[in-house]
Amino acid sequence: MTKTNEYQLNQLIALFLAEIIRSRRTSLRRAAEISRFVVQRIHSIHSEPEALNMLTSIEKDFEEVVTLKQVLHFGYKKSNIKIYEQEIKEYAAEILVKNMVESSAFLQDASRKDITIQELCLKHPEFCEFFYQHSNKALLFPNLKQQIIHTNPA
Repeated sequence: MTKTNEYQLNQLIALFLAEIIRSRRTSLRRAAEISRFVVQRIHSIHSEPEALNMLTSIEKDFEEVVTLKQVLHFGYKKSNIKIYEQEIKEYAAEILVKNMVESSAFLQDASRKDITIQELCLKHPEFCEFFYQHSNKALLFPNLKQQIIHTNPA
């Protein structure tokens, strides 16, 4: 793993831990435990497969790392819609109760070939808001919410 990739992995893990603490999805003690396990193993990681193996080994004890593992999954870029299926399903179910037509339109857009999470957020700013409030994965796009606000002023 190059120094740049190693730095990106370290940064991703740090941002992930910071976000789950900030959003109160885990306790400070729990985040410290995850951090301790990762720090013990991070110096032996030299490739993406090794990073995934490390996360797989600790996800049995720390279910929080499942999200991080999905982001690192082979063949996916962070903008690939496949990574965000759970958030898309949750949002569609939430708006289905209020507006079946809107939910259907949202799902149609989300299922388009080659759509990115950024494009989906730009087209559906309400989803973007939901995404930032309900997902640890939003930390991968720290500036997307600002882009949405500037593109779609209220």
